[in-house]
Amino acid sequence: MTRADFDVEDLEAPRRNILVFHGVGGIGKSTLSRKIEASLASSEHRPVQWESPSHPEERTLPVRIDLARAAGMDFERVILTIRLAVAALGRPMPAFDLALRRYWEHNHPGEPIEDYLRRGGLLSRFSAAAALPQQMQSALSDVAQALLLPGTVGGALGHGAGALIKALRERRQSVRALASCSRLADLLEAEPDLEALSFYPHLLAWDLAQLPADKSALPVILLDTFEDTGDRTHRDFERLLQRIVWLMPNVFFVVTGRNRLQWAETSLEGQLDWTGANAWPSLVSDAADRGSGVSGRQILIGDFTDCAVSVGGTRRGGL
Repeated sequence: MTRADFDVEDLEAPRRNILVFHGVGGIGKSTLSRKIEASLASSEHRPVQWESPSHPEERTLPVRIDLARAAGMDFERVILTIRLAVAALGRPMPAFDLALRRYWEHNHPGEPIEDYLRRGGLLSRFSAAAALPQQMQSALSDVAQALLLPGTVGGALGHGAGALIKALRERRQSVRALASCSRLADLLEAEPDLEALSFYPHLLAWDLAQLPADKSALPVILLDTFEDTGDRTHRDFERLLQRIVWLMPNVFFVVTGRNRLQWAETSLEGQLDWTGANAWPSLVSDAADRGSGVSGRQILIGDFTDCAVSVGGTRRGGL
């Protein structure tokens, strides 16, 4: 994602923004996930045998998401958790925030998002979480001002939604910056349901890509207990999570679970949106690597003490 030709809106390029640790239960996968999160957040928690990240610590945004059923993590909370992690940058994410606001007011009428975050414990988890409603409001106010609408874009983007979509499609000067997000108008026009929500990470990736170089950030999303997604209505939950990984190529994902990810296998075609070796070259398995437990970026816990693995562009050995 640091290449000069990197395009966050390219939905066809192979994805290599994922690392998988897998192994039997009780072997330490969740402990490793927590340790990676802590070490990326603060160097004082980094084991001495781990090299320092190549990305500046202050611009690395690690967040661990426990997908265990007992944790009560549904897809909506996954999306909110990722956005709350990004709130630490102190800036609105205008494309994403506009879409999320529309989704929220349609699916949670009369319930302020801050009340939901507080009740779900998310406000207390993230130090910058309290700023999210203000960041979202800022994005709404900027659009209202650009379109000469009274107040903010308002209730479910109200009448302002049509005006904004029209302005985006016409690429008006007043919304020129947002108009460069080629899929924003389509996603604002779509029914704001769970299906639409699952594509909003593309908007967040676009927002992150617009940050000035000296303000850029690398979110590192750690998805733990991934095996608990496997039988949630025939891979439906896994399919939604895969969309996040695919639609956010400028974010690094670390998956921990009991099983290898099968995304590079064509046998899952039709169950997931992107499958096969061309889509996920780093997740490809071959007979030679199965014996050692290491294949690309899928690492069997217990069999990698002599190898080095990469987390967010950093070499880490002796785990």
